[in-house]
Amino acid sequence: MKIKRIGVLVLLLWTPLLLAELNLNKLPMKCPTAHQTSASLRKESEQIQKRSQASMKLYKLKKNEDFKDVTDQVLAHQYTDKVAKEAIKQKKRRYYIFTYPSDGLIIKAFVSVPVGVSNPPLIFLVRGGNREFGVPHPGQLSAYPGYALVATTNRGGVSEGKDEFGGDDVNDLKNVIDYIPTLEKKVNVTFNQNKMYLVGASRGGMQMFLALGRYPEIQQKIKKVVSISGLLNMKYAIDQRGDFSEMLTSNFGLPKSGKNRDAWVVKRQPLNYVNKLSKTLPIMIAQGSADTRVCVKEGYDMLEALHKNGNNITYVEVEGGDHVLNNTVDFLRLMINWFEQD
Repeated sequence: MKIKRIGVLVLLLWTPLLLAELNLNKLPMKCPTAHQTSASLRKESEQIQKRSQASMKLYKLKKNEDFKDVTDQVLAHQYTDKVAKEAIKQKKRRYYIFTYPSDGLIIKAFVSVPVGVSNPPLIFLVRGGNREFGVPHPGQLSAYPGYALVATTNRGGVSEGKDEFGGDDVNDLKNVIDYIPTLEKKVNVTFNQNKMYLVGASRGGMQMFLALGRYPEIQQKIKKVVSISGLLNMKYAIDQRGDFSEMLTSNFGLPKSGKNRDAWVVKRQPLNYVNKLSKTLPIMIAQGSADTRVCVKEGYDMLEALHKNGNNITYVEVEGGDHVLNNTVDFLRLMINWFEQD
């Protein structure tokens, strides 16, 4: 499998490294067991839930309100990152909450817009988590100079409808992309139609590939796609993590056994949609070797499937990287540099 492995973190430095051959059979496939990770996952989940509860306040809208400037609220928010706050203070960034229709439901989303930038590139951030858990915070990773960013919350949680974890909720991504011409009028900005990118994080990686496969027309609008610590092999994840399987059974209708269980998984298995992907669509798979939520094997499985499909793949593995790649150097900049390469 000939792919470029461009972001291996060694001694806190990004080291470009071209591998002529990535032999999947020789790569480490053993993932931490549930017993080994339960304590760290529980602590991490508590932190995510705390941030999510605070982030939800930014999505409050009055009755019949479908568009709201929340720049001041983002500036004052405790979880807004320093880069975003500085951009707001310098009047270089505005934030808006908006709603859009999806299958008869009203879905909430946010857009981050660079001020004074004509025809900015646009990143669609496909969220991780589910419902209120992990709801996107407008003031995090949303202020890269010159770039606009849109993130939908998906149905359920702060929006109408019920999250199905890869069911009809996938339509919410397609529909927010279709809504862009209307959004442009609301924010008085025309996004660069030739520079639109999809970035799926965690569960968002799964959601992204499902949308691309179910709605191939999306691929005509998107220049490049990135999966960050993506949930890319649903069957393996369910078999590997008992807590994840139980969560899906309790909250999202995963049957406990039988053909119905198999059908539920097949519908949400990203690997099953690879043959629907255009071979000319550039794809980056990024993951951390120390991720306790999503095993690196899932990324390897996706790489193998994409290779067999003839896709253009760029692979980034962060040695010691965690699930959100927080313990790395500037991955965001590396990703943007990749976007800007021809």
